[in-house]
Amino acid sequence: MNNRWTALGWAVAALVLLLSFGTLMQPITMSFVAIPFVVLFTTLSTAAFMACVAAVLLIVFLLLQPIGSIVVLISLYFIIPAIVMGFLFKRQRTGWSVFVGGTLAFLIESLLALGLTSYLFQVDITTYLHEYLTQYQKLAAEMGVVMPNMPSVDEQVAYISMRLPSLLIAGAIYIGAITYALSRRLLTAQGVSVQRMKPVKYWMLPKSLLWYYLIAMILELVIVKEAGSFLTLVIVNLYEILQVAFIVQGVSFLFFYADFKGWKRALPVTLTILVVIFPPFQYICRLVGIIDMAFPLRQAVSRPKQ
Repeated sequence: MNNRWTALGWAVAALVLLLSFGTLMQPITMSFVAIPFVVLFTTLSTAAFMACVAAVLLIVFLLLQPIGSIVVLISLYFIIPAIVMGFLFKRQRTGWSVFVGGTLAFLIESLLALGLTSYLFQVDITTYLHEYLTQYQKLAAEMGVVMPNMPSVDEQVAYISMRLPSLLIAGAIYIGAITYALSRRLLTAQGVSVQRMKPVKYWMLPKSLLWYYLIAMILELVIVKEAGSFLTLVIVNLYEILQVAFIVQGVSFLFFYADFKGWKRALPVTLTILVVIFPPFQYICRLVGIIDMAFPLRQAVSRPKQ
């Protein structure tokens, strides 16, 4: 009986998150949509999970008319990776395997969705982005939400269009990380035995990334970049992806140093949030990540003083 009530609670949570689509809360809630489905698939039989999902989607379809069918279709973007993660959780795969499996599922779906909308339905991504951002800012203004220093819609569209590949990868990693981290903790809290990833303080990215970064720097200095060219697209997105990788390495060093100093875990977590929110912290973290990757920084700071 307790399991049924727990499953019902997660089904209601999934319903509430899906009903938030089309509101100003969507950019926030969409980061958590897959989590209830991961928990449900991991804790229920396949038949029970499918019945639960069908009931949730039917209610969403009926309540969100005339966009109910669109929201149901969008929900598959979150449900499919949730099934992948839940399946791997059930098979007791390593935490890294679960994270990578879910992240790849999100990324593949993003690429497929982009390809289908661009070629099959003849939808221009730039035009769609312009209309979406215009409507979103209009809705925010109508609700009295003030967004100071917000770039113009044209500037936002140009930025997103140029960095679309790296944004898709970063987005898949972001939502995959949140889905894995929270669903694993929630499953553990329910008494479900699942594997966890290696602690952040032990993460070390390959040093070969430094060579890719050097190549990107040389290309940027030697080759004349033209707006809209394929080579410009490659250089810009290579930079973006490498910068994120160095930030991750810097965050790993931060957790390592905090553990070495015996700091409370809340401190590196808070600093990581600041890194995500404030660009100046990102620059510092990226530099630390490059140094940590290039030199034995961890051995140097942990070496006993003589």
